[in-house]
Parts: sequence; structure tokens; C-alpha cells
Amino acid sequence: MPRSPSANFTLYPLLWLSVCFASGILSANFLAFDWKIYLIICLAFAVVAAFLIKQNRALLFISAAFVAVGGLHFQIENQPLAENRVKKLYDENRIESGDPIEIEGVVQSEPELAVGGFFLVLKTERAIYKESHLEISGSVRLFAAAPNEQIADEYKQLDLSYGSRIRVACRLRRADDYLNEGVLTRTELLDQKQIDATAIIKSSLLVEKIGDTKTSSPLGWIYERRQNLIVDFRDNFNVSTAGVLIASLLGNSHFLDKQTAEVFRAGGTFHVLVISGLHITFIGGLTLFLIRFFTNQRFWQFVIAVAFLWAYALAVGADVPVVRAAIMFTILLFSQVIYRSGTLLNSLGFSALILLVWRPNDIFTPSFQLTFASLAAIVAIAFPLVEKLRAIGSWSPTAETPFPPRVSIWLKRFCETLYWREAVWEREVSRQLWTANLFKAPHLKWLEAKNLQTMAQYIFEVLLVSAIMQICLLPLMVVYFHRFPVLSVFLNLWVGIFIACESFAAVAAVFLANINETIALPIIKLTEILNWLLVSVPNFFTENSWANLRLPTYSGAMRMIYIWVMTSRKVNYNT
Repeated sequence: MPRSPSANFTLYPLLWLSVCFASGILSANFLAFDWKIYLIICLAFAVVAAFLIKQNRALLFISAAFVAVGGLHFQIENQPLAENRVKKLYDENRIESGDPIEIEGVVQSEPELAVGGFFLVLKTERAIYKESHLEISGSVRLFAAAPNEQIADEYKQLDLSYGSRIRVACRLRRADDYLNEGVLTRTELLDQKQIDATAIIKSSLLVEKIGDTKTSSPLGWIYERRQNLIVDFRDNFNVSTAGVLIASLLGNSHFLDKQTAEVFRAGGTFHVLVISGLHITFIGGLTLFLIRFFTNQRFWQFVIAVAFLWAYALAVGADVPVVRAAIMFTILLFSQVIYRSGTLLNSLGFSALILLVWRPNDIFTPSFQLTFASLAAIVAIAFPLVEKLRAIGSWSPTAETPFPPRVSIWLKRFCETLYWREAVWEREVSRQLWTANLFKAPHLKWLEAKNLQTMAQYIFEVLLVSAIMQICLLPLMVVYFHRFPVLSVFLNLWVGIFIACESFAAVAAVFLANINETIALPIIKLTEILNWLLVSVPNFFTENSWANLRLPTYSGAMRMIYIWVMTSRKVNYNT
């Protein structure tokens, strides 16, 4: 018997509230209503819901109120920009893109090392343009070119760091460059990163350090260790290996060589090289696993794991996908600390609600959509399916389930091969007054004798979850990247395994290299071999154009043709 809407709402309240909030954001993006209208609608529905609080109809008005709250928040968040905002000055051509300008502001992050220099993010305050003094606002990203040791030393003498107040002469740019059809424009990419403009500083003589503000980074020591690790990776490994390690472990993709980056991008595995939910979940889970060796108290497990995870997230730049994953991990772990099992769907909804309150415009970005589409696929489809298969394979007669599952014989035997435990059944029978024999899959004894059953479970579940996730992401991959990832399930599994092994070997190698380079040499060679294996297989498939199929670019209503592309058997994929 299907659940009533009220029962569904009660079971997954945070999920439904987040859906309503997101619906409000979407409606506000397409409807030109003033924020005051959304406020009135929200208050009206909230009052009605309060009067009907003991009736099921109240849920309808609560949902409507949350839709209005989402629209209200979006409209408030997208109020007209300040007149002195850098991107508004350039978009309205009050300052021409590429013209000389002198800007003053405060450095908002530690310098980010890159090949041939480093990046700075500057929170602007003042500018001089065509001899006019301007008060400005907004953030700009600067690349300080340091092609040789002499210039690098000159920058070191400036001692630029988080909180430094500097004055820079440069040519800020915000104009769109030529890009492939169907991809985001340069200005759209900058806006998503909350960067108003960019520039290249061609000489250290163009930078003047005015002083340091009182602002200090509480994670200064961690930032320093991260920079040291980047240097260690570059000193001990070849260009490809160092680039992969710096990107996947430290969140800096500026050292990836072009060929390696293209191999991962064409194979649909580039997300593995970008610090994201995958890395945060792995690091958080590994940290929690290690902490459990020292304490069984859930509170301390939560505090230590979350503190380490957030320190790592901030150290690698606290990009939006990283913060999303850290928030979700924190919520899931906290639910265990307070002994609230809840549901994964509720945790997903709560995370979405927090993230949309924080940055409502993210709902329109590919990153946000891909993150939550993948998580929803895992939580709503993959995990429940795995639980169903486990229940089929591990079935034994009980008062609640006296009869075996009504499924096809081949599915039953397959599940039993993976999940049936003969030893568990024998222990259960030994406690009873009765005896019984159950006829299970014929290959069980062989698998148990070879200790292969657990490995088979792991491989099957990883492949199943990966396949479900890739299928659910397929429409977004086609729309945003115009690729049909044919071998993404296999390549993601391959890359995930080898990049984990390579990361552990690299950390061990760097640790030993700081003690004795000779001792570290075998581990360094092992890391290089693992990186060759990591890259060579995706490279083989991409070179032969087997990893994915390129799809034509359509926009507007013509995007519906993608449905035909994915369902037709005879498609010409040449662009």
C-alpha cells in the first residue's frame, strides 16, 4: 500500500523542504517578482500553516512557504551590484578590459604555486585609472610570473601572504575569449568562482607591499606544510607524477601537464584529479577509521575527524565542491554521534538546504548539479538496491519473512553466491530446537574455501554503484560536456584504485626522502610505476577514441534532441 503524502513528508522532511526551497530559487530565476512579493507570500502561507498545524493540509502550506522562502532568498542574494564593483565597471565599459590600471587591496589567500609563478586573490579597495582615483570593490585573481630564480627571489623578498596589503600595476581583463560552442564563457566561469577579473603581473617591480593587516590565518602552519609538500613532490617525482599528486592530494591543478590532463578529461575521470566529494569522503572515512583504534567514544571520533577534515578542506582552498562534501560528511557523522539514525535522504536534503542558503546561485552550476545528482543516485538508487540484493542472498526463514523472495532463480543464485553465509546459518540453527536444510547456490563452498566471497562482494558493489552513478550523470555529461562516456565505469574504477595506491606510496616516499634519499628511492620508483599504470590505460583508450563519443552541441529547445541521441541506435557522432 503506497504511503500518503503526509507520511512521505514525515519520513523525509528535510528532503522535501530542500526540494521546495530549490523550487523557489528556480521560480525566482524565471519570474521577475520583487522580493517583497515573495516575503508577503511566505508570511501568508506560514500563518495559514500555523492555524492548520494539526491537520494534514498544513504540510501543503508549509511546503508553499518554503518555496516562497527560496524565492525570497534568491532575490535578496541577487540584488543589483554596487556601482563600484569591479565586474560592473568592466561590464558597463566604464573601464576597458585590458587597459592599464593600478589597484590596491588585501591578499585573501596564501600564494598558490604554479608553473612559472604563483596566483594571488586580491580583495580590491582602490584604483587609479586614467589618472582618476576610484573606490572599488570585488575580488581579482593575479598571476605573478616568475620565470627564473632571480625574479622568484624578488617576490620572496616582498613576503606576500594572507592579509598583505599591496598595490599592483597591471592590465585587468574580463572580456570573453574564444571558446568552443556550448561551453561556459570566461566571464561565467569567473562569476561562478566569485572572481571579477584577472591579470598577469609581468614584473615584481609592478608590485608594492604597503603593509600587513591585522588579519591572520589560523591555518598558517597547514598552508606552509602544503606548500612544502608541493615542492617535495616536484623535487622527487617526474612532471606527470608530481602533477597528478599535487592535483589529487593538495587541490592544485596548475602543475598538471597538458597531455595528462587531456587523458583524464577525455576518459571522463578528470574529477578524480580535482579535490571534491570523492576525496573528502575518502579522507574523512580513513581518518575516522584510524581514530577508532584509539577511542570508542563517538563524540571524540566526531570532533577529531571533523576538525581534521575541515582543516584539510581549508588548506586546499575551500572550493565550493570541497565545502559541500565537508558539510555533508559532518552532517552524516553528527547524526551518528547523537544516535539518530535518520535516513541518507534526509541528510542529503539537509545538506542541500544549507548549501542553497549559503550560495543559492550554485543550483545553476554544473558542479552543484553533478554533485547532487551523483549523491542522489547513490543514496536513492544504489544503496537501496544493494540492500535488496543482500536481503535476497542472505534470506533465511524468520517470523517476518517465512518464505523465500519471489525472484527469478538466476538472480537468487547470484545473490546467494555473494551474500549467503553458511556459518551464520549453522550458528542460528544450533540455537533452535528444530533443524532444517536450505538449498543455496552450488558455488558457495568453493568461494568460501578460497576466501573470495568478500572480495567478490566488494568488486560487484563498487561496479554496481559506479554504473548507476554514471547512468544518472549521463544526461548532465551530455548537456554540459558533449561527451558520451562509454568506458567511464571501468576507467573510474581503474583510476580510483591506482590513484589511492599512488598517493599512499608518494606520502611514504616523501617522508623517507626527508630522512634519507637512498632509502626513499625504491618507494619513489614504485610511485612512478603506479602513475604510469594509472595514466597508460586511460591513455590507450583515449588515443583510439574508445573512451567516449563526442556529441554535437545544441542549445535551447534543441537540447531535446539529446534524448533522441541517447535512444537511437544509429547516430552519427561526428561534430
